[in-house]
Formats: sequence, structure tokens, C-alpha cells
Amino acid sequence: MPRWSRQVLFGDIDAMFASAAVVKDPSLAGQPIAVGGPPPRGIIAAASYAVREFGVRSAMPTAEALRLCPQLRLIPPDRPLYRRLHDDMRAVTGRLFPATEWSSIDEFYVDTTDLQTRYPDPAVLARLVKQSIRDATGLTCTVAVATGKTVAKIAADASKPDGLAVVEPQLEAAFLFPQPLRALPGIGPKTAARLEPFGIRTIGGLLDPQWDRILVRLFGARLPWIRALAQGQDHEPVVADRESKSASHETTFEHDTADRAFLEELLRGFLRALARDLRQEDLAAGGCTVKLKDARFAMTTRQRRFAHPLNYDPEMWPTVQQALHEVMKPHTAYRLAGLALSPLVPAPPGLYDQRRSKAVQAMDAIIARHGAVIGLGGVADEDHE
Repeated sequence: MPRWSRQVLFGDIDAMFASAAVVKDPSLAGQPIAVGGPPPRGIIAAASYAVREFGVRSAMPTAEALRLCPQLRLIPPDRPLYRRLHDDMRAVTGRLFPATEWSSIDEFYVDTTDLQTRYPDPAVLARLVKQSIRDATGLTCTVAVATGKTVAKIAADASKPDGLAVVEPQLEAAFLFPQPLRALPGIGPKTAARLEPFGIRTIGGLLDPQWDRILVRLFGARLPWIRALAQGQDHEPVVADRESKSASHETTFEHDTADRAFLEELLRGFLRALARDLRQEDLAAGGCTVKLKDARFAMTTRQRRFAHPLNYDPEMWPTVQQALHEVMKPHTAYRLAGLALSPLVPAPPGLYDQRRSKAVQAMDAIIARHGAVIGLGGVADEDHE
């Protein structure tokens, strides 16, 4: 087979949180399940494919999901399980590839250009990745190979679930032409709605010269970048990461959002779970990092230090909230949000008084047994309005 000048492999675990619940309890296979918090304030974190046909999706209020699908089985998040599965996936990619860029807990990119001598057929390599991840975790993974990250990501999204796609060199534009507008980075729901009245509903429509005046007015200086992506011209490098020594969690949304209240609720949920994990391991965090990725895949972060190492989320939340407010930009929609706690240090003795420590331990035991989210009476916690 002809050698590609550049080759990028993208992997995306299918509905990871919902699929992880099935790995843990196989009796849930094929059932209408979603992972999230209970109403009235709960949010759906992940929806199985069985309930997506009812209109249930991630980032939807749980109450709305139950209205759309009354038979929905709501599963509480299990972040220790997700971390274990993620570690198992990292072990697979670490064995197969010299370096991997994990863009989220369930998505990864690999520059496979230099592996073509060993795997001249990219489909063979893609099948190896899929089977290796399934053998290690029980999870299905959609894999796509293309000359750039954008085309590989769009090809994977179009092939889910459990798909395999190869977009060969010189065929990028032909592949992208019929894909929906919203599949292209930089095209949010508002932009797509403004283009639809002109009949521009696919990526190929962005290349039609008859719409030049409209597109210049809408995109301005961004139009050459948009059109380059629409033709599959994407030179963004794969940046290998190192496994974080911090405690972290992040998620990618099915629909971009600029809702500050939603992002706050999401990060507070992350913080509760991460802080509990720290307490169980007798650790405390010296600070936090809030991460947001916008619709153009641009990543922004904000770091803040706590006054001293902490592991109780109500005391940590004001600093996390401040970091979120500082990193958000006006009129910007986001596709990914994450929170990391670092550096991690042994929890200082006497971090809380004896009464507080026993109360926190009792709270953690109740959460571990019942999955409830509770707080301590007499302790400032903005969750309790």
C-alpha cells in the first residue's frame, strides 16, 4: 500500500460511562440506562445507545430524561471504575504506541506515521487497537485513521458505535463534503442555525463560492481556517501527554454549552467525588486547575492555590468556582470541561478537628454504601440552599 505522508489514529470509547456500568453489571446490557444524578438537580453524564433513540443525551437534566424515557434506569457515577478502566486503556496504548495524546478520559490520538512499515494497512492496526482495548476492559472502541486529527475525529463520530473508518489521503474533502455542518470544529449550533436558511447544511456547502459574501460576513478572518478544515487540511500535531499525578476528571459534551450554571454544577460534582477519593487515600490537594475546551478545540486553563492543602469539597469549592469564572470567556460555547487537583500531599495531621473528622468519615461511609450525596450539618456548603 502507498505510504501516507502523515497518519493519525483516533480512538473513542463508545458511551464510556454507560458502557462501564455494563462491564460492572452485565445484566444491564441492552437496557435503557444512563449515568447521572437524581432529579430535581441531577444531570445526565452519559446515555446508553438504547436510550438515545428517545432523545436522552448527556448534559440533559435527569428530570427531562425521565420524562422522555420513563423506563430509564439511572446509574450513579462510579469514578473509581472509570479510572481503573482508563488505566487499563493507557496500558494498552502504552504497549502498542510510543506516545499517545489523551484528549479526555475516553478519547485519544496517536501519530502512527512511523508505524506504517510494521502496519502498512491502517485498518489492520485499527482492528488491533479495538480488539486490544476490548480484551483489556470489555469496552468497545470506535477507531478512525486519517491524515489529520479533525478528519479522524469526524470519521469516528460518523462510524459509532463499535466502528472502524479509514479516510485515505486525497479523499478527505470527498469524505467531509456530505457530513453535517455541526461535525466541523468551529461550527456551533447558533452558527449552523444562521446558515441553514441559505441551504448550507453540510460541510461541503462551506466551499461553494456563491456563499462567499455571507460566509465572510459570518466568519470574518476565520473563514480561510474554516474552509481549510472543510477540505481536510489539518496540521495540528499530536501532542503526547504524560499520565497525570494529580486527581482529575473531565468530560466531553455531546452539545457545546455556554451555560455557566451547568458548568458550575458539573465541576461541583467532579470536586465532590475527587475530594472523597483524596480522603480515602489520606491525601490532600494544594490547588486546583480548571480546564475548558471550546468549539474550535482551543484549550484554556486556570490554576489556583488553596490557602493550605485541603480534601473537603465545601472548603475547596470557592477557589474552584473562582477559577471557572476566570477561565470562561463571554459568548463562548464549550465542548469539554475538566477539573484537576494538585499537587497531592499526605493529608496533614489535624487538618480538621476530631468531631469534623469523624463526621466526614461517617459521611463517606454512607456515600460508599448508598451512593447518596450529603453534606455535614453546621459546615458551610453552598449546595444546601
